[in-house]
Amino acid sequence: MEPSSEKYKIFLKGGKNAILLVHGITGTPSEMRYLAKYFNKAGYTVLCNTLPHHCSSLEELKKATWQEITALCSEDFKALKKEHEKVFVAGLSMGALVSMHLAAQFPDDVAGIIAFAPTFFYDGWAVHKGQVLLPLAWHIPYFRNRIDIRENPPYGLKDESLRNTIHAFYSKAGKSNPNEKVIMFGSPFFPLASLYQLHKFSKVVKKELPQVKTPILIIHAKEDDMTSLKNAEYVFRNIGSPDKSFTVLEDSYHMIVIDKEKERVASETLKFISRF
Repeated sequence: MEPSSEKYKIFLKGGKNAILLVHGITGTPSEMRYLAKYFNKAGYTVLCNTLPHHCSSLEELKKATWQEITALCSEDFKALKKEHEKVFVAGLSMGALVSMHLAAQFPDDVAGIIAFAPTFFYDGWAVHKGQVLLPLAWHIPYFRNRIDIRENPPYGLKDESLRNTIHAFYSKAGKSNPNEKVIMFGSPFFPLASLYQLHKFSKVVKKELPQVKTPILIIHAKEDDMTSLKNAEYVFRNIGSPDKSFTVLEDSYHMIVIDKEKERVASETLKFISRF
């Protein structure tokens, strides 16, 4: 991980149990800050690291591979497990897939999975229909490294106040020399290279799901603007966990960890992990 991104990492020391939070691809640890503080206040040690090549320039972000991302998260998990009795893994969007992947990697060590808006494919109501053609381009390196999709409202947020705050920075953001505030919110551009990595990684996780027996809580918004409920339903149907539950939110979009029902997301998660 590049040194400049180290300052964005969240690490809050707590008691004998820990939670590893994994932010979304093109996102930042700041999107997990509310949950991190909530869980730490409840007595848990919480770690949310900066994913490789994130919180930097757009060109740096394009270098991120799913192998690098999962390798870092594996090391973080092992480090937490050395010091804590139980370690839970919770991730947003692609981070939710990472959580399930870690459970496949460490079947006897992951105490529980929390999948926030798991994302295998972008099929939400706000996704431009022309994006169905992107798979034709992402297999070609020339196009994959040059096509960047600008993020547009609602940015995964039903909370209008927060959405307007982010829009004030995103609307003026260029592709080079990102503003510090923009870095805190995540990239205003979604590189095709990142979508390609999600595509490849999702195929890996789909194959692993039947073997995953770890208890899981899935939370997804009914009105998710980026990824429909079909993503969460796929996980629920195919994961091998005998202990699985599914919460559907009625007043949020994709970024459920910071949107209008973030408190419910936090309390449902805490209720789930408190069982173990």
